[in-house]
Amino acid sequence: MGKKVKVVFDTNVWISIFMEEVLYDEFSQVKQKLTVYVSKDIILELSKVLLYPKIARVLEKNDICGKDVLRVIAVYSKIVEPKVELHIINEDEEDNKILECALAARADIIVSGDKHLLNLGKFKKTRILTAKEFFDNLT
Repeated sequence: MGKKVKVVFDTNVWISIFMEEVLYDEFSQVKQKLTVYVSKDIILELSKVLLYPKIARVLEKNDICGKDVLRVIAVYSKIVEPKVELHIINEDEEDNKILECALAARADIIVSGDKHLLNLGKFKKTRILTAKEFFDNLT
């Protein structure tokens, strides 16, 4: 097996993986090709988003609870601790935590549905792709 792709998933992508069967299946098919990185800030944001009523209802319909999501992320991810605080995206400061994680992980790719990140296209040597672009290239 070749070198694993180093990737950071934005919070919206993690949520989509667990809410959309197609994305979950695609993730399941390629996870062995990936080294996925998260930071404590990303996990904290995920913990909050999982409590949103709309998200919690959809997950519940699929017999998934927020703790299950966090457990899966913990199993398939490596935690990095960003050393640099970035201020690249001013329109939504929260997006900078994804860039900080990618920088600390030396990630090859950031996967996001967020327009502020996608508009960058690239951050240093890290490409920024939509989930569709990412999974289409790996599957």
